[in-house]
Amino acid sequence: MCYIMDKVKLLKNDSIEKTSLLINQDKIEFMRHSMDNIKFVRMDLSSYLLTPGYVMLDFYLHSLLPFKEFKRTFMQYLVRGCTTLLTVVDIDYEKELLSKLKQRRHLMINSPIDYYIGVKLSLKTLTPSLIRKCKQQNISIIFVELGKGDKIDSKSWGWIRDAMFSNPITLIPYIADEELTSYKKQKLLQEWVKQMKENRLSSIDTCLEPGVPLSKNVLMRLGVYPAKGDIRVGGQLNYNLYLLDEMNDHTDGKPMINIELNSPAFTSHHGKIINVNGDITFQPGTGEECFIPISGRFIPQTVSF
Repeated sequence: MCYIMDKVKLLKNDSIEKTSLLINQDKIEFMRHSMDNIKFVRMDLSSYLLTPGYVMLDFYLHSLLPFKEFKRTFMQYLVRGCTTLLTVVDIDYEKELLSKLKQRRHLMINSPIDYYIGVKLSLKTLTPSLIRKCKQQNISIIFVELGKGDKIDSKSWGWIRDAMFSNPITLIPYIADEELTSYKKQKLLQEWVKQMKENRLSSIDTCLEPGVPLSKNVLMRLGVYPAKGDIRVGGQLNYNLYLLDEMNDHTDGKPMINIELNSPAFTSHHGKIINVNGDITFQPGTGEECFIPISGRFIPQTVSF
């Protein structure tokens, strides 16, 4: 069935564009400023703000989670407009990697939205052999936990880079040590950025916050964008609609989304409405694991491999 999402205000690249979208079989077939001359069923969305479905980060799901808790956790993401989840597996030793990934994939069979899987491990556990195993398992995102005793500059980063040959894995810093002062955390991150740049490794410069939409810049670096986090011709119909009357404006008059205060009126996942004013339709198993074919293929030019 073809229909038109008409006269909607699209939030894209931090600006608002008035546009209309022609939808065909749950895909965006055509976009332009006006479609007044096209004869299809129309949805008048002039009172709504359209955003891409959000990609959010989760550290809390684990393999022993009962289904009731699993559902409750996902409901918290769905009500915020999340249509893709990056779930992270904790790895203490390299030999745990395969079994823990198998457990997480089994858990995520019930996911109502699409998902990516990453791993989190200590700086010591990050080795060339583990990198190669992650590539074999189609894992393209690794969170590296940094602590006060870690000497980032003494790591054999050249060997890590060589193990990533042909398809780099993106490395992301993770600092959870509550004993570290803000100053020491900043120094750790500065050394991290220095080593990543000197060794030309695909990486994120800062720690990522769970439970909030990942920025376009982060999604580009991960290689998730534009498959996720974008409204585009040929793209998936994953979006949020916010009522403009319920939103505050920036000083320039543009609508401002506060993830803690503003909830989407509607959320679509692959063309199916899963959220209507906080009334969530939870359908286990409708989500699929997603893979990153080339990490950072739309990466900003300031970063090189």
